[in-house]
Amino acid sequence: MNPRFYFSTCQAGAEKAVKAEIAAEFPGLRFAFSRPGFVTFKEEPGNAMPLVLSRGIFTRLWGEVLGQTKERAGLPALLSLVPHGATLHCFDRDTFEPGREPEGFAPNGNVAAIMSQITGKEDPAPAVSGRPVVGSPVYDLIWVDDFHLFLGRHIHGAFMSGSPGNRMDLALPEGAPSRAWLKIEEALARFKPSMEQARIVLEVGCAPGGATTALLGRGLQVTGVDPQFMDEKVLSDSRFAHIRKPARFLTADELRDCNPDWIVMDMSIQPDEALPELAHVIKVLRNLYRENLCLRQGFLTLKLNDWKFAAEIPRYLERLESIGFKELHPVQLCSNRREFFVWAPRFE
Repeated sequence: MNPRFYFSTCQAGAEKAVKAEIAAEFPGLRFAFSRPGFVTFKEEPGNAMPLVLSRGIFTRLWGEVLGQTKERAGLPALLSLVPHGATLHCFDRDTFEPGREPEGFAPNGNVAAIMSQITGKEDPAPAVSGRPVVGSPVYDLIWVDDFHLFLGRHIHGAFMSGSPGNRMDLALPEGAPSRAWLKIEEALARFKPSMEQARIVLEVGCAPGGATTALLGRGLQVTGVDPQFMDEKVLSDSRFAHIRKPARFLTADELRDCNPDWIVMDMSIQPDEALPELAHVIKVLRNLYRENLCLRQGFLTLKLNDWKFAAEIPRYLERLESIGFKELHPVQLCSNRREFFVWAPRFE
């Protein structure tokens, strides 16, 4: 049986973390080829059915490699592998860290230029045949280098964006205090949590107010905890209250008017410092509200000041579960940098 190859896409810089999580789940795979934002693996001999990655945090897309070409003349034959009527996504691998793209950068500009020459259209649509449905195959034409293109196939998952490369098409609004706006908006768009029972949010690590701005924009009431200064527009909103101190020093008196439905956390410290602070906040809330505590969901960002901390993620997740957050969904959002996000749809 011929060997089978797999591809994974990721944020530029996260390749080592991707290799580690793939090796942990599929120790029989061999690393084959990589570029920033793109890694391939070889399975020999290949199984009867392609391997399905069950839990990738840094792997944005995982799928089977169907072919590749480094010649323009080879592209029609490569595209002929896409069945008629199938969903085709065309995109570039990540080449820059999020938010640090150079002026004039055009997302998917390389593959768009190539496809325009093939189709004769100046601006070909990056997604052909509409948006995928959960469980359906999506064919991926991925620009890697120069005229080096890979064709792969992945299965569309419940929390994928449906856009090429499993990315989110979000633009930071003018006047948003920070990129934290992108992180919380992407999380809400991906996981689609119920907003019906959400009214009050406790935000741990809120300065200068990027995520706060997004939450207020959705009609929520926010109490923010952070020793740093907040944006003046956020402070002037009557639905926002600022507790200007480190979370580890919070007291019950300061939270008597905040029985939160959600907790949002994004502190600029490493997880071994952030998690004890979060645990303290939860302890104060439990003691204060007991069986009347309204907390139901968590939206939690954990920093990885060094990629080596990625190996500690199982321990961080165990700590979150011991604090009370359940059914954890860890993922590196497109808007994350050297960090990852955890959605906890249940708290007990």
